[in-house]
Amino acid sequence: MKSLIQLQQYRKCIVFFMLGVMCSALAFVTYVINPVNTIVQHKLKMSPSSLIFSLWRKPPIGIYINVYIFNITNAEAFLNGEEKILKVEEIGPYVYEETLENRNITWNENGTISYIPKRTVQFRLDLSVGKPEDDYVMVPNIPMLGIFSSLHNAGFFVNYPFAQLTNFLDSKPILHISVQDYLWGYDDSLVSLAGTVVPSYIDFKKFGLLDRMYDEGENLINMNIKENEDMVEERGRYLSIESINGNAGLANWGYVNVEGNESRAENTRCNSIRGATEATVFPSKMDERAVFRVFRKAFCRPIPIVFEKRLDLHGLPGFQYTIPDNFADPPELNPDNECFCREKEEKECLKRGLLDLTPCYYNIPAAASMPHFLNADPTLADGIEGLSPEPAKHSTVIILQPNTGIPMYVHSRLQTNLVMRETQYNSKIAPFNGLTVPLFWTDLEIASLPDDLMLLLQLGINVAPLVQLVSLILLALGGLASICWSLLRALLIVQEEQQRQEAADAERRDSTDPRIPLDYGQYTAIRILPAIKKITSKTDLFV
Repeated sequence: MKSLIQLQQYRKCIVFFMLGVMCSALAFVTYVINPVNTIVQHKLKMSPSSLIFSLWRKPPIGIYINVYIFNITNAEAFLNGEEKILKVEEIGPYVYEETLENRNITWNENGTISYIPKRTVQFRLDLSVGKPEDDYVMVPNIPMLGIFSSLHNAGFFVNYPFAQLTNFLDSKPILHISVQDYLWGYDDSLVSLAGTVVPSYIDFKKFGLLDRMYDEGENLINMNIKENEDMVEERGRYLSIESINGNAGLANWGYVNVEGNESRAENTRCNSIRGATEATVFPSKMDERAVFRVFRKAFCRPIPIVFEKRLDLHGLPGFQYTIPDNFADPPELNPDNECFCREKEEKECLKRGLLDLTPCYYNIPAAASMPHFLNADPTLADGIEGLSPEPAKHSTVIILQPNTGIPMYVHSRLQTNLVMRETQYNSKIAPFNGLTVPLFWTDLEIASLPDDLMLLLQLGINVAPLVQLVSLILLALGGLASICWSLLRALLIVQEEQQRQEAADAERRDSTDPRIPLDYGQYTAIRILPAIKKITSKTDLFV
């Protein structure tokens, strides 16, 4: 009975103590497991049902290609020799919206997936300065100039017939054509006939600048989906390219395909695409030290991007990346570019700031640079008027969300140029000799993410972790408070009981009340018999 009464006294303390222990244990488990991060990382793991897979398979992000064309304003005076400077003006933008869908997806047992990317573009008149079909420009005749430049050291018996052919067809070094034809190609009788004269040099029927960018064909890409521990290490990096059409490198830059772990001296980081990324999505939990090489077939080579700074964009943390200043330096300044020096036997590589695109442009000597020759050799602008490089307008800016690896803001800017060598046998194109002629530049833009995706990122990155942190703190504080309260309450009960017991004992000692304490503050009374008289006779016993 006594134990039951004691249990009733301490029941509330025991309940609160157990509740405190449970809250504290739950707070500890939440801290260790981090369920929000666990769920987010699960959704970011490439699998058929994951969020990142659906974003990668068909990105819901608006990708726009802003095209700016260099229109020649003094064509007649320049060709006649009246003016030695080629004057150009920038016209644009002509905006195309790009849609990407990765098709024929196969999940391989070796931790990779294979797929065929399909890109399509649609013209956006609402964002452009005019209709490409209606707007006309004065632009270099790229096939004519390019073929002569590529044949500059081919000798008399190749150059002379071609020069006579251009004279016969009355081909002009500068054309007045529509923007549509300039970007997407047009039929040219010179190209058709030249292909029969020098087929080893000319293997195309028409030439268009954007047509070259999007004439990728069907390419089978193999991508790694195994997570490596060190993101700084490029080889085996999560979501990086393993091979394209079975090749881990670019044959047009000297890569030799090998089997197994065989190594070749020709195969370097310069001509390898293994470890590069298509830049649709990047690994989560990004490391500032990691350098990414972005590859698209239109680039003709991987282009590196490096971390620049941390920032906040629309309330989300971001890592800002840019193209390094030395990305187009010659090999003596940047050894990673050694394989791109196609004329190193002649010790005549392209100038600083130019990337050779020749193998990807029908062997026409084209080169990429930053727009308006930003950060390039200043002599490239010699002989050209109308260029004004501005870092804020012409540099590349890529902002990635580091928790998820999703691009939030992109301005990837590159200019395509025609490299003119010292040609002979045709006086029409002599004014172009030695020039690097700017043709057009593009700005691949992601201005913002869709509202629903932005809301999802806000919930996963800002709201959910905050709710989890507040819940963890409340659980920890509540648990600690419950444990402390239960212990203090139990101590007070013990003290109160001791005080009551001591008070009862003191009162019993000082009182004449003939009561006997039974316990728990209860007493009972007993009857005290009167004093027995002294017995003096037998009769006293019966009185």
